[in-house]
This record gives sequence, C-alpha cells and structure tokens, in this order.
Amino acid sequence: MAITDAYATAATYRGLISKSDTAEDAEILTDLTAISRYIERRLGRWFTVDASAVARVYETTLLSNQPKSLFIDDLVALTSIKVDEDDDGSFADESAWASTDYELLPHNAGDGPEPGPYTQIHIPPWSSKDLWGNHHVEITATFGWPAVPSAIEQACVQLTGILRLETPRATRSVNITSETVLETSPQAQEIVTALMQMYAKRGLF
Repeated sequence: MAITDAYATAATYRGLISKSDTAEDAEILTDLTAISRYIERRLGRWFTVDASAVARVYETTLLSNQPKSLFIDDLVALTSIKVDEDDDGSFADESAWASTDYELLPHNAGDGPEPGPYTQIHIPPWSSKDLWGNHHVEITATFGWPAVPSAIEQACVQLTGILRLETPRATRSVNITSETVLETSPQAQEIVTALMQMYAKRGLF
C-alpha cells in the first residue's frame, strides 16, 4: 500500500455498504482517499507506509528535558540515525550511529494482534551517545504503520458512506464540501471521536 492510498478499496466499500454496481468505483475511490486524508488530519498521523526508506529531520531542542529520548513520526523499520554534531546543516560528514547505540520504543511494537509502529528513539544506559544540545537529527527509515488497523479501514468506509449518503448513518445535507458534511454530522463525529480515543497521536514529534 502506497503512502497516498486510501484506507479501503472500492470493493471493500461496496461489500460493507451492500452495493453491487461497480460503475461508480472510480468516484468511490476518490471519496475514500479524501476521507483517508481527513482522518489523518484529525488524528495527527497516517496509517499507510513508505514504499522504501526516506530521510526525515528532527530537532533535539524539542526534547531538551529528555536528553535520552527523541519522539519521532511512526516508523516500521529504521535504517540509520545521524546527528549534525558540528551544526553545519549537513549530514554528509556525520557517521551513522551503531545499532547498539539506541533502542526503538515501544518494545515489541510490531507484535500482538494489531501490530503498531515505533514512536520513540531511546538511548540505553550502555550507549555512549546522547541527544544533549541544539542539534538536528536525520532519521532514515520506513515510516508509517505495519498495516492499516481494521478500525481505521472500517471508519473510512463508514465516513465515506455518510458523505455519499449511502448508509443509514447518513443524514441529508446541503453542505457543499466533504469536510463540512462530516463536521456537521453527529454520526460522523461519533466515529471520529472513537478513532481519536484509540489512535490519535500523543506526545511530541
């Protein structure tokens, strides 16, 4: 699944909404994608995954009171960590940390009935590294979630059904934008509130 994909397919939508006609699949997919991005904005995270490792930059100043931890975007697999120790704006002259210099938290994030992402880089007692100072940190990793949670997929379908007025949860509306329709729908907001309680991003980035 690409990072820009919808959290559900048109076929999944039709199956859950009991809709057999495939003529509107392209339009349905467009709506599912829009709803997926809406969910991301509300929850402060995304649930797809990068196709390959990408580099993101963080600042240690965000966690000056926690020199042994760095909160990061959700990631599945880490490739390298580099700290701009000479503060020249470049990571090309910095060495990557050894895998023994850090831990990914929470432990066992990928295990259990619903695998989740790692959200924190922690420096264990045996490491010689630290995150003191005002530095940029380059994290190269595959960001995202191991798999889209079932609750997110189901919510994407239900919210799309409300938007398209194809579910009993929907109420007639004259609003002209998809986001306004959802924001003014009590049924939609019940779903969003439940998602936020379970999956909203917490902590520092």
